[in-house]
Amino acid sequence: MHWPKGTCIFAHRGASGYAPENTLAAFELAAQMGAHGIEFDVQITRDGRLIIHHDRELGRTEDASGPLSDWAFADLRAMDVGSWFSSDFAGAQMPTPEEVVEAVGGRLLLNFELVNDSIHLNGIVPRLVDLFRRMHLFDRAMISSFNPRALWEVKKQEPRITIGALWSADEPWFLRAGWWRRLLQPDALHPQHTLITPHLVRQAHARGQRVHAWTVNDAETARRLHALGVDMLMGDYPDRLLAVVQDN
Repeated sequence: MHWPKGTCIFAHRGASGYAPENTLAAFELAAQMGAHGIEFDVQITRDGRLIIHHDRELGRTEDASGPLSDWAFADLRAMDVGSWFSSDFAGAQMPTPEEVVEAVGGRLLLNFELVNDSIHLNGIVPRLVDLFRRMHLFDRAMISSFNPRALWEVKKQEPRITIGALWSADEPWFLRAGWWRRLLQPDALHPQHTLITPHLVRQAHARGQRVHAWTVNDAETARRLHALGVDMLMGDYPDRLLAVVQDN
């Protein structure tokens, strides 16, 4: 993957502070604001289609309930995922990965977060690998995940895909621990921003790994991480992060 020099700014689920998350409107706004890239969540439907949505359980951003994986693609596409944010976005749909690539992939770098918290793979990996091959995404997109097995399978099926290892402060200890990241040797580390220390950044860079921080929404945190040499800041308000980076 080709990265620009300096600290990159990625819009978390698009410019989700200003538009409904994981929608084409949020991704387009991120591009207009000058973000370097976007992060978004990809899941698999009951009938084996890829769709962009964060929550495994429906109900927060749409009038529906139950696991997303229990729903068919056509039914998910019929849901309004914009009105919860503002009536200005009524009728917004869950986009497909292809739509995201076609809409902003020529202007933005893309971070696909593979959503799967099970040790059992659900068929999403080969479909994502196929997408990268069909749409020639190796130079402008990556896959991140909290799931070590899923990332391992991505790298096994297609070594050209850039991968990022996600972890957070509230995960079980065996996923917070670094053993699986040492085994996997991802291209980038994606820790929750509160977990980033000078030592972590130095060690990652010494191994040739990038450090990508999420979710950064205040200028003070952004300045601290930028000073540490973090390679990507990911947040809901990309314009705020860009202002910090450009001022320093």
